[in-house]
Amino acid sequence: MKNLTLSLLIISILFFNACKSSQQRKAEAEEKYGYIPDEVRNLETIKVYAEKWGIPEESLFIMDTKNYSDEIYSYEDDNKRLTHDLYQWHQLMVFDQSDRLLSYQLNCTTKRIDDNWEWNYEGTFDQFPPKDNSVKKYQRELKLSNISPYFKDLSNNTLNERINKDAEIFIIVYWTIYNGRQSKNLIEEVLEYRKKHADKKIEIVFLNQPSGFIKDETLY
Repeated sequence: MKNLTLSLLIISILFFNACKSSQQRKAEAEEKYGYIPDEVRNLETIKVYAEKWGIPEESLFIMDTKNYSDEIYSYEDDNKRLTHDLYQWHQLMVFDQSDRLLSYQLNCTTKRIDDNWEWNYEGTFDQFPPKDNSVKKYQRELKLSNISPYFKDLSNNTLNERINKDAEIFIIVYWTIYNGRQSKNLIEEVLEYRKKHADKKIEIVFLNQPSGFIKDETLY
């Protein structure tokens, strides 16, 4: 009788979970990973979250989504994976002075620890410059100059127009409002790295982009 009761309980739990709507499952995932479901993306909210999460105003950039999309779609015939990777919400790229890609990480390949994405799990930030990692081998031909024209600061200047040529390395951080805690953790990781290597010339670009779950978007 006890086994029958246990079996019925297990079946009930499985049935309940199977009957959950996609909205319920999405809501649970949002709570688990610290997402912000009511994302509104405009210049003011971007600035609010950037300040809240410690992004210096001079390091804040916004993606020119339309032209960026056109650019990365042009890679599809030669490198479909590169197009796929450049569409991810969270990316972490490191380039040197000669425009060469040193390290590349994505949200979909990084490790999960206690419901958080762990960006240093391969020891990427345990050295200067940051360590090469497994994702970079697929995208060796990617150069910062390919995508930097589509990064704009708050004055509508492109990264190309105001790039710091004296920097030893450039760290590009893609972040969204929707991904809440995950964005905050990534931003903190990179800021801590620069603090740890204060004697080095490190240029950081925090690039805000749309998440795909935006309730409202009025950038300009």
